[in-house]
Amino acid sequence: MELLLRRRAIFTGMRPYFDDHELLEAIHLWQAEYAQKPKFALSAFVARCCSSPQLKAQRASILGAIFSAFDFPENKLLPDPLEVLKLSKDSVDAHHHVVDAKTKVFTELLVHILLKFNGLDQQLILNYLIAHLPKIKTDERRTMHLRVWLSRQIDNLHANSLQANFSAEILQQLINISYVAMCEYAGPVRADQFLSQAMKETEPLAASLDFKLHDLL
Repeated sequence: MELLLRRRAIFTGMRPYFDDHELLEAIHLWQAEYAQKPKFALSAFVARCCSSPQLKAQRASILGAIFSAFDFPENKLLPDPLEVLKLSKDSVDAHHHVVDAKTKVFTELLVHILLKFNGLDQQLILNYLIAHLPKIKTDERRTMHLRVWLSRQIDNLHANSLQANFSAEILQQLINISYVAMCEYAGPVRADQFLSQAMKETEPLAASLDFKLHDLL
């Protein structure tokens, strides 16, 4: 497995257990001292990263999550952590981004859609969206913002707002991809029901922003 994919696997396995600062330090440590070592050296790497009592108690789970991630297909791995974590740091340092009405309504609608599913299916739908981002025709930076936001939603559906605005056409494509995933994991009948319910729940926000919700469909 090439370096980038191994780095993404490390990131995917560790993401649920560490905050951004800890993850960035861990990735740098892995690259500096463990990237060229055999896989069994990951045990020593994880031990060094688990400094708190809580993390020490989860060492076996963290190591198991990393080993599992090494067997994931590429489209199931989180994006390159060096780009994701740098973008996260840049967004904290930068002036607060103003999300426009259509993008704000889109994120609200997608969250309401995801809330109709259990935790596992939420992750499957989000991973489906991430895997299909290459089909979205937009610039590289906006694509990265989407990957960061979607990957963070896996941990917390209300984790953060999108740090870029998107055209209605792109947002429509994202909702359409979400709908395909909904049909796959819930069937078309329930997918239609869930989408209808989510739209009703999102309508008050759309009305307050003077945005036509159906423009996203």
